[in-house]
Amino acid sequence: MLDGFGCEALSPGVYGPAPALHVRVVVLSELPRARSTLILRLMGARRVLREALQDLMALPEDAWQRSVALPLLVHFGYEIPGQLPEDVEDDVIMEIQEWFKSYQAEQRQLGLDEGRRLALARLFEKRLGRTMTDDERSTLAERLARLGEERMDEVVLTLDGDTLAAWLANPEGR
Repeated sequence: MLDGFGCEALSPGVYGPAPALHVRVVVLSELPRARSTLILRLMGARRVLREALQDLMALPEDAWQRSVALPLLVHFGYEIPGQLPEDVEDDVIMEIQEWFKSYQAEQRQLGLDEGRRLALARLFEKRLGRTMTDDERSTLAERLARLGEERMDEVVLTLDGDTLAAWLANPEGR
């Protein structure tokens, strides 16, 4: 088919016909397995889709591809139940579901962590009698992660305002 339109390979998986047509043909199964092709490969079937999902799950949490791909996966895989394309295999659907559940759990945990941090910050500010500085908020977040919730509760509930301010200012605070 590509020969019939006079297509030439421009890069792996991408073909262009006569220059005047300004059209490109993308063959998903021929695209290199690279981060730069991930979003396109998510439109593939079987092996291509499975590999793209594996690559997507391996990305860092803050990768833009994750935030772009999740709504699309949900839209095409969850909002139209029973109408998935016939060539999408059960194991691929299961991978999407597992990834989505994992993503939801991670987001839920991030929300809980943020809520705890904000509640603790409010307690610190009440004890200090003032709004914390940005540096103090950073110190609080670092110490919450390092020392844990119980220790931070103990600190805010037992120290008076001046001692608490000194504790926040001390780089060795425990």
